[in-house]
Amino acid sequence: MKSIILLPILLFLPAFCQGQAEVLKDSISAFFGYNQSEILDGDYILSQLEKIEASSVSLVKLVGYTDSTGSLKRNMELAADRMQSVEFLLKSASMNHVKIETVNANETSGYRIAPDELNRRVDVLVYIKAPVAGSAIRFELNKPVNLNINFVGGKADFLTSSFPNLEKLKTIMLEDTTLLVKLHGHVCCDNDMPLSVKRAEAVMEYLISNGVNKNRMRAEGFSNSMELVPDDSEVHMSMNRRVEAIFYRKTE
Repeated sequence: MKSIILLPILLFLPAFCQGQAEVLKDSISAFFGYNQSEILDGDYILSQLEKIEASSVSLVKLVGYTDSTGSLKRNMELAADRMQSVEFLLKSASMNHVKIETVNANETSGYRIAPDELNRRVDVLVYIKAPVAGSAIRFELNKPVNLNINFVGGKADFLTSSFPNLEKLKTIMLEDTTLLVKLHGHVCCDNDMPLSVKRAEAVMEYLISNGVNKNRMRAEGFSNSMELVPDDSEVHMSMNRRVEAIFYRKTE
């Protein structure tokens, strides 16, 4: 098994810079041996970091994980040591000037069903400033559309990157009062119908609080039955934690 996984580009963990939201540009996962804080194949990670245009980077977030072997206290210390190793590597690369934040996820997060070695890692999340919100959501009546409204793992809490799209959805619903919408909630990883419903309801509540009549909306959950991509990385799991919409009009 390779010690490095390069993850695709995606809006992911929330971040701010002087009030402006940031979005994930790149993500690299550094892996470690059992109970070790020395990076496996550090030279390869360094080469990947040096391929990123450092001048466009506004934040690097390190998320440290461990397997569930040992005490929680020890695993928190181990996750911190692993993040420190990665931070040292970052400072030796071209990103030594970039702001670095750390999240100690230890054994309490990460993959729920996976070999232990996949949780002995630090995710390096490289952010750039979010572009100014662009055009409105494009959709066809009676066809599902991915709203790019995503959620924190295991919760019905919006990622910061979702708020511009919530605003676009609100605008659509307020500007065309003949439009109705079905909100479809989804989860990653495990079967969790209640959470998928809560996510759809969270979008519905956001719209209601912003003046959209609740009678024009319906919230439904689909658990993990309609994944966009395989749940084989943190980024892919984030893609699947979403709410989609079907816009329609009342027929006579």
